Parts: sequence; structure tokens; C-alpha cells
Amino acid sequence: MTRFMIVCLSVASLLSFTTMSEAAGEIPVVTSQPTMSSLKPGQSVFYDDKKCPAGQVAKYSKGQRRAQITRKCMRP
Repeated sequence: MTRFMIVCLSVASLLSFTTMSEAAGEIPVVTSQPTMSSLKPGQSVFYDDKKCPAGQVAKYSKGQRRAQITRKCMRP
């Protein structure tokens, strides 16, 4: 019985870690246009600037080393 409880707790902790890492990997959708000061280096966000084709939104990303923001249309 004790071994079973240890195995169950171990599996539960591994599953919760997997769920947290997936949630942390999601790109957030923002309501105002991203700027250099609003994004951290390496951060990406989705923002609907109404310039992308139907069903797509703009993904804004700030580079790790370069001080610039890139924009690409993609499905969220």
C-alpha cells in the first residue's frame, strides 16, 4: 500500500510539472501593440493589428541580442 501511494504521488508530480511547462510555453495574446520597452528579450506575443489574412494574427518577437522587434502573421 505504501509503495502504491509513493508511485501515485510520483506520477502526479510528474504530470503536474508537464502541465506547467506546457502552460508556460504558450504565447500570450495582448490588447495593445507591443513596443521595445513592453517586451523582454526573447519574448513573443500575439497582437491582432488587422493587417494579417483572415484567421491569422501577428506574432511580435523581440530578439535576444538585437534591439528590434520582428512581426510575422500566423495562426495562434
